[in-house]
Amino acid sequence: MARHTDEIDDPTPLAGARIDVAARIGWLLRTSRVAAGVPLREFAARTGNGTRLSPATLSRVETSGRRSGAVVAAYEQALGLPHGHLRAPVDVLCRTFSYAPPDTEPYAPEPTLGGFTGAVDAVQADGADAHDWLRFAEYHVRSPFGLAAPAIRPLLARLADEVGRSAGLGYQLRYEALSKLRCSPYAGLVAEVVRAAVEEPGMQRPADLLSAVTELPTPDLVAWCGELLGHESWIIARAGCLGIQNMRSVGGLRRSDWLPLVPLFAAACDAAVGDARRQPILSSTLACCPPEFRAAVRARLTEDLVEPRRAAAWTRTRRNRHFAYAAGLAAEIAENRAGEAMLARLLFEVLYDFRATHVTTSSFLLVASPFADDVREVICRSALEGPDEITRHGAAFAFANLMIPFETADPAPWLASDDEVLRGAGLSICGFAGVPLAPDLLRELTVRHDQTGYAALFAAGMAQQPELAELASAAHLPVDVRRAATWWRAAGGRIVG
Repeated sequence: MARHTDEIDDPTPLAGARIDVAARIGWLLRTSRVAAGVPLREFAARTGNGTRLSPATLSRVETSGRRSGAVVAAYEQALGLPHGHLRAPVDVLCRTFSYAPPDTEPYAPEPTLGGFTGAVDAVQADGADAHDWLRFAEYHVRSPFGLAAPAIRPLLARLADEVGRSAGLGYQLRYEALSKLRCSPYAGLVAEVVRAAVEEPGMQRPADLLSAVTELPTPDLVAWCGELLGHESWIIARAGCLGIQNMRSVGGLRRSDWLPLVPLFAAACDAAVGDARRQPILSSTLACCPPEFRAAVRARLTEDLVEPRRAAAWTRTRRNRHFAYAAGLAAEIAENRAGEAMLARLLFEVLYDFRATHVTTSSFLLVASPFADDVREVICRSALEGPDEITRHGAAFAFANLMIPFETADPAPWLASDDEVLRGAGLSICGFAGVPLAPDLLRELTVRHDQTGYAALFAAGMAQQPELAELASAAHLPVDVRRAATWWRAAGGRIVG
């Protein structure tokens, strides 16, 4: 691919133990500025601080990827981007990887009682948006003000409820708000709220909550995630796996904290033999764990575990057909603009990496980047027309992490496929677009006790279709379907903004 003189890339091995976090920060900042057509000198003038943010300083920030919440906030302001648009993915990225650079100048809101009161009033009002939630969290984490536990608990519960029903930036900022509060003196309250939400009968959106609460790993969380691996709901069991992967990446636990998880993990693997919904995520989670943990689990297994979905190779060359495919998509999107090299790397991870932490953080960066809409389109095409099943399934799974909003959606091309994964992806797209399914189609699909049925309920729930009441009381449907419909009726539908 053609390289620009100002190209920022992550040169670490694709399958390496570490990524270049700083390079990813610098890439997001530079591509956002360049896409807006703002030269460094003009950009420095827009920041209103010509001394601290001189053109030379800004160039070094982008090139070195120096992490400064205050500087990233200045980028948002100078480029006319929404509050938190760039900071949220940067902070999620840095919390996920224990070796990430520290924030040299964390962003803090103006520490006034009036500002704090306004932030609280905004989330207490009907129609609070994602920016309101982020400001609310920032005041509680980075100012001398804060609500008492009884006052903040119902607000935390509402925030947790909204996380899994929002899309795009609305999702990213709500997730960031909940994660910030988890990594604050309110950590215990967030854990209690998340646990109560996940244990709600019929819970359908637990993955994001498990991811947020495991931003601050504890031995108790390891034990809880281990219990969830054997949950009767495969959706909740999968969320337990994602929580384990996140804690492994975030770090901070002792080796002894992980040991009690070994028998629980092995038992879940044995119980999942032949289950296409549970085995792959257990396999990829185990592959992310330390070697001694993997060996201890495998020593207890009575059946071989399926191999995780992997790329054809982990070399960054054209001879690796999967990296070449991602590079081709990046070239198509970038159209010779700066940012193509890192874009190829991020697309490869989203499509082919089995490590949820890499997939999720790369998705956050892509959604916040100026390439977001084009990424959505090529991922859609890759799911339906990709060169092999690994690519098509990787693209189909990507929607759950990208959550880039769709204005319209048509499930027909997806439902025409014989592949259950692709059918589920098409229905998920309908959910994120808020497009209701035809009543007869919804009834037909929810009878199925598989991923397609789950995705159909997601679409119906996000659109708050009136048929949910019928499904909740239909005696001929499995109990988990009835509970799911009941949960969606209580939770509410898609949140935009």
